[in-house]
Amino acid sequence: MNKPYPIIGIIGGTHFDAQLGMDLFKAHGIDTIGAGISETPEEATALQVLSPLKLHRLVVNQMLSFKREYGIHTVCIYCNSMSTAINPQEAAEETGMKVVTPLEVYREIADQYRTIGLLAANCQSLGGIEKVIQEQNHAAHVIGAAMLQIAIEIEKGTDPRFIMKSLGLLHLIRFFEGAEVDVLILGCTHFPALESTLTGLTSLPIVNPGKEMVRLCQA
Repeated sequence: MNKPYPIIGIIGGTHFDAQLGMDLFKAHGIDTIGAGISETPEEATALQVLSPLKLHRLVVNQMLSFKREYGIHTVCIYCNSMSTAINPQEAAEETGMKVVTPLEVYREIADQYRTIGLLAANCQSLGGIEKVIQEQNHAAHVIGAAMLQIAIEIEKGTDPRFIMKSLGLLHLIRFFEGAEVDVLILGCTHFPALESTLTGLTSLPIVNPGKEMVRLCQA
């Protein structure tokens, strides 16, 4: 008997992103198939910032390929910055597919907080996530920082403790604490690699949207 087709398509900003998403869904017992749009975080950022229309077309074409080849009707865009660079709703309407991104998670929790710390991979992502939060909660105040090098080092397999030290992230965490944020959002799907290290260094609540994205894909 042939194995049934995967039920969720994963699209990452990079192939590494896509694999992270596949690993997460597999841990929840869900079969997936994944694809990355770019080879490296640097390439992904350039595409998101300089060529959003081209990026949108690449994502839509990948979605249609999933639908045509595997009968997939639900896609998770497992990349914060890519989700902000394209219009996921337009992609869903164009393909007739369900699209889930981290942005839906932030929209759901926006009303729970007044001052929100946001750590992202690039400024494209910072602005896009802030917009989603502000649309939902006009009173929210987003304090953000972006550092692509974090994602680059994670893809290299660099030890999280070394990343924290070499990139000065402990100082950044202390900055968020000093700003008295209510929560810290990990606004990059690479960043959960640092989550256990971060939780040992701060008492700030940390939002990792991964599990909620799995839930939304199954809803």
